[in-house]
Amino acid sequence: MQLPDVNAASDVYEKHTDHFQGAAEGWADAETLTDAQRAAIVEAGAVVSSAADVLAGAVVVERAARRAATKLRARYGIRDVILDLRIMAVSDAIMNGPALRSRNHPIYKHVFQEGSAGEITEAKLREEPELAERILERFAGVEDFPAKAAAQAGLKEALEKSFTIRDALDAAEMAQNKAGDSEIQGRLAVRAALEKAYGMLRAAFPGQRKLVESFFVRRERGAKKGSGESGGEGDEG
Repeated sequence: MQLPDVNAASDVYEKHTDHFQGAAEGWADAETLTDAQRAAIVEAGAVVSSAADVLAGAVVVERAARRAATKLRARYGIRDVILDLRIMAVSDAIMNGPALRSRNHPIYKHVFQEGSAGEITEAKLREEPELAERILERFAGVEDFPAKAAAQAGLKEALEKSFTIRDALDAAEMAQNKAGDSEIQGRLAVRAALEKAYGMLRAAFPGQRKLVESFFVRRERGAKKGSGESGGEGDEG
């Protein structure tokens, strides 16, 4: 019996379950079988079909979760660009106002304690919102000047949206990881179901190796290692 490799993709597992189900359908009306043998095939087919259905559902969920996370990563990237612009707007407001074009001015150094605006906007994607939040808090304490209100409001809005999207992305990535784990468990369940079905068929058809092997995908002659399929326990020539 040939089993899909443990690390093979789900479509390889589907190939094995589809082959098994096709073989079961092919033997369903075989005139050479007894009613008891047909019943054994139906029973073994139910074991494989059940595991195949679970894996198919897990694949759908994982694909949806992966796509959702990908979209949110793109959205968060857009928010980072906008947050950068708002941070620079605060810097420009201070530079063109009370700092008198000097980054060494006490007000500028107070607001941008972790570095200049350019350095802040080069921070890691997930770290920048916290840096921007501290900038906003310090900027709010600066004495009012003509451009302050607009720059402060712009950074506040950008920051709120960045946090919202980042939280959504964190949840989506957690869901993707969970869905990926479920898909892996689904694959392992398919392997176990195929092994169980193999044992059931061997018991129902003693000495009829060719018939039993017809339910399982066989590696083509000359297939190389790493092709995504490997022999399992009970593997026969």
